[in-house]
Amino acid sequence: AAEIHAALNEWTLSERTSAVLERVGTVLGEREGTGPDQDPLLRSQRRRGIEIGMERARAEERARLCRLAALRFDDDTAQRLAALLDQAKPERLEQAGLGMFECKTGAELLARVAGQDPGRG
Repeated sequence: AAEIHAALNEWTLSERTSAVLERVGTVLGEREGTGPDQDPLLRSQRRRGIEIGMERARAEERARLCRLAALRFDDDTAQRLAALLDQAKPERLEQAGLGMFECKTGAELLARVAGQDPGRG
């Protein structure tokens, strides 16, 4: 009770106070059988946060795979690929897919990641 009282009287919530309120809210929610997903706004924010996290994770994994594929080629290809990866959108990396390991030349790899037809030189 003292922690709750102190938390509710802070002008600006500190990290410690926020943790106390979260802990108390979780305990009360478990007791009542409720949780944050029952609130439409919190449910939406949580879902969007998960989506953003997954998008970032997929993009990081695709970028890692691209860098691995670039190891088969010369330093110039690796440097040009790094520049492309800095600008690539997650969906572009998704489309490049694992086919990048089938590329026979650095130019094919760069074209695939850039979203071009690798066969068009």
